Amino acid sequence: MDAAKSTNRPSIWKTRNGVLLAAALVTSAVAWWMIALPVATLSNISAHKGHFALTFAHMLGGSGMMVLGGFNLYLAAGKSRFPIHRRVGQGYLLIGTFGAILALIITLSPAHKTVGGPILTNSTISLSMLASAWLCFAALGWRAARNRKFASHGDWMVRSYVLVWSFVFCRVASRITNVGDLGNGEAFIRLSWVGPLILCEILLQWPRGSVGSRS
Repeated sequence: MDAAKSTNRPSIWKTRNGVLLAAALVTSAVAWWMIALPVATLSNISAHKGHFALTFAHMLGGSGMMVLGGFNLYLAAGKSRFPIHRRVGQGYLLIGTFGAILALIITLSPAHKTVGGPILTNSTISLSMLASAWLCFAALGWRAARNRKFASHGDWMVRSYVLVWSFVFCRVASRITNVGDLGNGEAFIRLSWVGPLILCEILLQWPRGSVGSRS
């Protein structure tokens, strides 16, 4: 019986989580090579003078979020190995919280800003909102799991991972000439995470509005 169920089970890569994971793996690999690798190899210390330790720690947190979050999407899509899924999820939340808080600290510091200029720029506010949104989504996902609302937990974790990916997309797209200047930086940063989040919400809610779906 178990073998028959395993045979009839659709490929993980054809599920919602599988598609999201595949897209995240490809784009994240490009982003890590472009942005995180120079920090990991200590080759751009001069570009982060005065705050490289924070940048390095943030790189570790962000890399951990992508790896652990992606691995847990894979486990969730397979609907198996729940003890491992739980431990990996706990690690994702812990290292993700660490990375998001560091992102807030760096964003709200004078790092990468004009000397003597304002700290609270449009870009600063937008990036701070993105990090804060991840912390909120992660907390809601954790709360849902604690209350054994696993469908809600899964949705919030997918949303949180979309925001992790949005960090990646924002960094990669900002390397394209003039894209980062859209709306003085504010519009671009907000669109880089609000847009994917809206698409994610459509994908999450679409099956629940189909014919024959039950509450």
